[in-house]
Amino acid sequence: MPRLLFPVILLLCFVVFQPITGYASGLTSDLKSDNDSVPRLNNTAIKLARNKNYSGALQLLQRASADRPSDTLLYNQAIILSRLKRYEEASSLLQQIPNFAHAQANQGVFFCMSGDVKVGLALLENTPGGKGADKVAFNRAVAHLHAGQFEEASRAASDAVRMRPGEPVYRMVKGDALLGLGKFREALNAYESVEKVPELAMMLPVRLGNALLGLKEYEDAAEKFTNYLLTNDRTYQAPARFGLANAFYGQKEFAKAVGEYRRAVQFRPQWVEARTGLGNALCSIRDYRSARIEFEAALALSPENQHIHLGLGVISHRQGLHEQAMEHFMQAPDLFDQKDKNLADCFLSRGLTHLEFNRLDTALVDLNVAMRLNKEHPAAYAGASEVYRKKDSFRYTLAYLEKAIRLSPQNDKMLTNKGNMHLKSGNMEEAYDNFSWALHHNRQNLNALNGLSISLLEKDRIEQAEAVLDSVINRGHHKAFLFNNRGIVRSYLALKKEKERDFHNAKQYYYRSVRDYERSRDLDSTHKTYFNNLGNVYKNTEEYDKAVQSYLGHLDKSAINNLGVLYARNKRGEYGLHYLNIALNIDSASMVYQFNRYKVYKEYFKDSLARRPDILQAQNLMPTNSISSKYSKDGYINIYLYDYEFERYEFPGDHYFPIQTDAPTPPDYRPLDDLVMMEIIAKPSKVETPQKNRVANKRMPKPRRSRLAGSTKCPKII
Repeated sequence: MPRLLFPVILLLCFVVFQPITGYASGLTSDLKSDNDSVPRLNNTAIKLARNKNYSGALQLLQRASADRPSDTLLYNQAIILSRLKRYEEASSLLQQIPNFAHAQANQGVFFCMSGDVKVGLALLENTPGGKGADKVAFNRAVAHLHAGQFEEASRAASDAVRMRPGEPVYRMVKGDALLGLGKFREALNAYESVEKVPELAMMLPVRLGNALLGLKEYEDAAEKFTNYLLTNDRTYQAPARFGLANAFYGQKEFAKAVGEYRRAVQFRPQWVEARTGLGNALCSIRDYRSARIEFEAALALSPENQHIHLGLGVISHRQGLHEQAMEHFMQAPDLFDQKDKNLADCFLSRGLTHLEFNRLDTALVDLNVAMRLNKEHPAAYAGASEVYRKKDSFRYTLAYLEKAIRLSPQNDKMLTNKGNMHLKSGNMEEAYDNFSWALHHNRQNLNALNGLSISLLEKDRIEQAEAVLDSVINRGHHKAFLFNNRGIVRSYLALKKEKERDFHNAKQYYYRSVRDYERSRDLDSTHKTYFNNLGNVYKNTEEYDKAVQSYLGHLDKSAINNLGVLYARNKRGEYGLHYLNIALNIDSASMVYQFNRYKVYKEYFKDSLARRPDILQAQNLMPTNSISSKYSKDGYINIYLYDYEFERYEFPGDHYFPIQTDAPTPPDYRPLDDLVMMEIIAKPSKVETPQKNRVANKRMPKPRRSRLAGSTKCPKII
């Protein structure tokens, strides 16, 4: 029995749902027959786009294009695709309608937005004027900013401002271009002119701060960046941190700058300028190891960046890596601004690096710039003194060294070097005073102690000189120059004992002297001054063959003089005169050589001496109280070669580098994206049926509703 009811139920369902199916099919047929469906779809899509439902709008436009393609629909689709950031598809659609209004301009904008600024700019530059020309100029300015072409950006922004002066974003873009050109005051004025515009409230503080950085108004810049960071906006967090770090660096608050640079790097680890700034700040606090790590990380990202090479040049110089330093300095030529006082340390570092390679004239150029930029830094004057010392210019060496000492009067190394210069010129009183002052400031200065012993010897305080050198050597300072000089002191002690006729002790001192020279040779055979001094000992002990052999081991002008003296002493006047003339050809100003030649003429060529007044006048050149003449065994002057080292200067680095202001991110492009509405043509009204033929509009009775309609329950069988 139940099986018989199923056909009945199916029949009832068919009757109930038939009106619904018929309605749906009727609606479809109505839309297909509606000639205005395309404009309606287009306009509905525009309404959806205004509500930011871009996906829905795109679907309606594509449906409308399928029914009836048109340029308007393609244009609107391109605009919607751009809002969906599908720039390549948008540009492709616009290529199909090149003559449509704003198609070329928007195509250029879309190329720029997709990253192809070169092609986009070419299209924008060729866009004719007319309606929307100010937007075209604005987009050109933004594209030039992205390309780093600030002159062109400034011209385009000026055009946009001229066409629409009341648009604040145009003025801001003009400020961005001026900032890129380094016209910081004009950029600041442009930003301040739109500072109170609400829509730019979050975009301007960082820009204002960067303009103030360029003007070196670091406190005001720090205030702008700090005020922004106190807001809830985080859009420009990284540039604000970087700007604040630059402001601290400009105020030489290097520790604070390090902290802010680190925060900026944390936001954007691949940010070259932030890493370079961090390296600069670390170098300024003399943390060279950490600074090198940051610079090398930045260099891997930007191998041609001159700011990185400048920092690495200074660090390499400080770490004694002079070849590396020079390589880096050579790759940062544009940053050496001779008018920027803050770059004095960079010029100093490069000048001292040139000095290491004995490029003396080039070094002097950089050092002179450093002195002009910072008149209060002793290092540049000390460096110039070293240049002239290597040029053997006694006058200028002392002149610059004295300027350096006036700026740093307690610097024992400079006082020691000044004493060494006086030793070299034979001014023993001046030498003694400078060594004494150096030891007053630093009693452990080895070179000052060495120089003091030499000056004591020349003042005929021989025992004190030996005591100083014994003390230094016994404390473990086994240096070749110390043993050489003690050998000279002991040679004079031997001569003094001989003069006192204490031949036993004289022999002991000669022996000790020879041992000191041999020890000097074993420690450092490169100086070879001990050969000359050892020859003097052999000459005084009448071991002439050994003396000649020793002199020939270091045949400089002093040894040649001593050879002349040796032959003159041994009744070989012609040989003596020959060697002394050679010595005078090398150094015609030497009073010792002139005096010895006079002695040879007086002893062997007395008849000729009367006809040589130039030689005769040399009899008064050597002072009688000179230790070399006082202890001479034969009236001739033997030259002993003292050995001493000039101190290397170590001034604390006053490092400061150029600040890199951040180029602000340009505002978004502004496509000429006014979506185009389509006109809807109203349908003609239907012809009314005459009254007499009109059927009375009677309300149809509702069909009887089955009790089973809409029910999911099975019918009950009675």
